[in-house]
Amino acid sequence: MNRLSFILLTLCSCLAASPALAASPQAASNAADTGLVYDAKTGTFTEPLAPPGGWQAFANLLKKATPSVNTQLPLTPAQVTAHIAGLIDSGKPQAALTLIQERTDARKQSGEIGTDVQLEYQRGRALDALGEHDQALAVWQQMTTDFPELPEPWNALAIEYARRGSLQQAQDALHMALVSVPNFAPALENLGRVQLALAQQSFARARASGGSAATAAPVGHPARDTHAQPAAQ
Repeated sequence: MNRLSFILLTLCSCLAASPALAASPQAASNAADTGLVYDAKTGTFTEPLAPPGGWQAFANLLKKATPSVNTQLPLTPAQVTAHIAGLIDSGKPQAALTLIQERTDARKQSGEIGTDVQLEYQRGRALDALGEHDQALAVWQQMTTDFPELPEPWNALAIEYARRGSLQQAQDALHMALVSVPNFAPALENLGRVQLALAQQSFARARASGGSAATAAPVGHPARDTHAQPAAQ
């Protein structure tokens, strides 16, 4: 045996006895994609051991463990109301009204009792924004009957009265709001506007009857929407 043959034979023997080289990153990635298991000692890829009962039984088990319903946490009533108010404020009262009706129907189906005050208040706001003032007025009137201690419905009712020119009724409603909460800012502001408008009417009647020509500074329409959110019950 010549020297070259001896060297080659020795090199081959060493390679056979050496641990297998690690697979390339690409090979390992491909193996992972196919589900194969790489054995670094032998340098080979093997099928993973099947779970008890076989792969189909394992797949069926996973399927049973998959939730069949939406597992997300539901929104709280306060979050729903905040979303509805946001729709109204962004000029989407019809979408708000649709959501209000869906929420009302859901409460009935679940057997909830009582009235969601916040939801009813937003209903009135949505109707008002849609120009359905008669329906909005009915909502406010019902709320002042059911929840006379809340100043917000009284204030909203006053705005509807003032819009129709019924300033005395508007003033009475604002007084009721302030009976509930004496420092309720929206009602105080609206009361000042309504009283100023009533004073102008008095001056106008006095001039028409030939009385004093006293005048008052012009004021904005008393029906400027000064709303506040009612407290949750």
